[in-house]
Order: sequence, then C-alpha cells, then structure tokens
Amino acid sequence: MSHKGVDMCAVPCGDASVGEKIRKWLASQEKENVESFGYPQRLAAFHKLSRAMLMRDVKLDGLVHLSGAAFLASFLDGAHLESLIRREIPHTDALERFVRIEERKSIRLVRRGTVCHWLAGNVPLLGAFSWALSALVGNRNILRLSSRQDDVVTPIMDVLSDLDTVGRRIAAETLVVRFDRDDSEGHRAMSQNADVRIAWGGREAIETVRSLPCPWHCEDVLMGPRASIAVIDAASITEGAIGRLATDVVFFDQMACSSPQLLFVRGRPGHDAFDRFLDQFSSAIASQSGAYRRHRLDASETYQIELDRARVVLSGGELRRDANTQWTIALVSCPVRGVVGMNRFVQVVPFESFRAIWEFFPANLQTCIVQLGATDLVDFTERAALLGVCRFPLPGEGNHFEVPWDGSLLVSRFLRWVTRTDPAPAP
Repeated sequence: MSHKGVDMCAVPCGDASVGEKIRKWLASQEKENVESFGYPQRLAAFHKLSRAMLMRDVKLDGLVHLSGAAFLASFLDGAHLESLIRREIPHTDALERFVRIEERKSIRLVRRGTVCHWLAGNVPLLGAFSWALSALVGNRNILRLSSRQDDVVTPIMDVLSDLDTVGRRIAAETLVVRFDRDDSEGHRAMSQNADVRIAWGGREAIETVRSLPCPWHCEDVLMGPRASIAVIDAASITEGAIGRLATDVVFFDQMACSSPQLLFVRGRPGHDAFDRFLDQFSSAIASQSGAYRRHRLDASETYQIELDRARVVLSGGELRRDANTQWTIALVSCPVRGVVGMNRFVQVVPFESFRAIWEFFPANLQTCIVQLGATDLVDFTERAALLGVCRFPLPGEGNHFEVPWDGSLLVSRFLRWVTRTDPAPAP
C-alpha cells in the first residue's frame, strides 16, 4: 500500500516485486529534483515529531502504548539529538559547507547515500533510532520489517509527513519494506544498493546480512546479540533509583540487549541494607509489571520461565515471583547455568568484593548499570571496561539509546568525510 510521504511494501515470501520495488524507488529518488533541506531544518522537524509523540498524536494510537515508544520520543528531542551529533562532530557547520579546521585545511561532511536497516524481530522499534540519526544527516533510508512483525514505522512516517515540508521530505526519503526472512531476492536487492548496512538482531540475523553481496565501499554497522548486567551497592542506592532500575528490567521485557539479566548487589542476605534493597526491588518489579503492558507470552516462553524457575530452586536459590509468569526475581549465590533471563526474569547475586564477580561477567557485555560510591565507581568501571563493557549508565538509563552504542560511533559512519587543502594567503 502507499500513503503520504512513504511507500510501504508488503509482499509474500519469494515475490520478486520486493526487489523491483526497491530499485524503482531508488531510481525515483535519483530523478527527483527537490530541495533536500539541511541539518538545522531536519533537526527542527525531528523535534516536532518528538513533541507529536509526547502529545500522543491520534495517528500514533497504536504505537504510544508500545514498550519503548516513550524512549524514542525523548531520543528525538532536538536538544538531545544535537548533543549526540556534537559528541562526534564538533564542527556541525561542516554538515552544510566546508569549514576550516586548520590554517590551510577545511572539512566537509556529506551524506553516504542509501542506508539500509534490518530491524530486530524482537524489538523492531530500535531500528527507528538508527533511522533518525541517518535521516538527520541527509541519507535516504530503507527499513526492512519481517513479514511476522507489526508495522511500528509507518505510523511515525505518517505523522512526520504531516508536520511540515521538511518532515514530508524526510518521510519521502524513507522506504519501509516488509518481507520474509527467506526472501533472498529482497535481501539482496537491499544489500546491493546499500552505502551503509545496519543490522539489528541475533547472531543468525547478523550473519545473514553480513553474507549478502554489497558494494565494496559499503559500511557495515552490526548491532548483534549482547548481554547486560547491573552492579549495585545496596547500602547507597535510594528507593527512587531502585524503582528506576526496575524500569530497566520491565521495559522491552528484557528483549533489548541493554536490559539487565543479572544484578550483582553488594551486601549479604540477612543484613538490613541488602534485605531492604530486595524488598523494594521486588515491590517495584511487581508494581511496574502490572502497570506496563507486555507482549502476550506464547507457550514456549511460558515453559521457559517455569523451566528457569525450576533450575533456580534445584540449585538452592530462592524465588520471588507473581502467581503466574509475569515476573521473577531469583536470589542465587552465583548465576545459575542455563537460565535464559528473559521476560522480566532477574537473577540477584550478592557479593562483597569485586574480585568475586569478575568471573561471572558474560563475554559479550554491552551495558552495566552501576550505582556505586565515587571511589568504587572509578576502580570498577576501569576494570570492567577492559573486560568489554561498552557503557555504564545509571539506574533508569539502561535502555536509553545513546552514542556511542555497542562501542560504535554511528553518526560518523553515516557520513563521508571530505577534506580540502586551501590556498596559501596572498602575500
């Protein structure tokens, strides 16, 4: 179907018209002689989109209740986007023209061209974060949704195209396609026309994208499978921070790589500080699990939760849980092997010395939420960074998309960096 500002393609697996639609759309983009609009105008359009999402625009009724929509709205705030750009680009004027950076050297930042995004099957909204940064600096974008996913992108494009001429142009530069994972022709058509490929998802999805033929100059940005944890001092964390930590667990149902599966808590069971933390955390998880809607668990997910609970009990751990399968907190002396840690299932591991927990850190760590004293924070994060942790947010910020992400500076990879040597001043 087609609608204002964006072309939506939804065809069955194996239908060659997916690739043909992509090629025709790209050809039409090249032929259009329209004003592209610069960085300041695009930034303002995204800020308007953020306001519209926060005001719960009627066209977003089906999206605003989706887990993570509030994070996206905050991410699109103009001041926030500008701060992310400036982390990588101190001279933002170079997005508009050549800017002198040395006595006889100037630099210009130019869009890469076409950025293709393969959205994660479990949290498709994450792809909107990479799309926003890419579109902000002027790229065309193709976003691929699985044929099994609900469309969480088109409602955003509808609202964006109604905001103003700049929003309409950004939406027109975005193609949303929806096809099955086995549609090799559709995948190849995206990849062969990509100047940047960005893939979200598990190992199989990432490796599938990497194996596709692409132009030699194509840049790959891979947001693959990661694990996240939290390291907390029970004696210093406040009740408010405990509530925010629960939010990190509840949002996305731990399907985002940034959601913690393991909580290492300094203290010992039976001591006041530790028991207070566990009581308040359990209460916060229970309350928020009731307040925030979640996806409907299928039979395999329900079975996995019950299986994980049984593993904890058989290993000597203790459970705090609801009457069904909405949330689970497992108090264990060390992480229980085989526990998946999804769908609001958290293992809480007490510790007294950092030396006791290093061995339990997963090899593919992305996020480590921290609440520690000042000295401990410096010592701990220095060592943990060397072990592979990419980011150390505070409680409540675990799922905030930021730059760098997974250790990668995204905006820089959406741009071509052009240098110019300027003539010497006349004598």
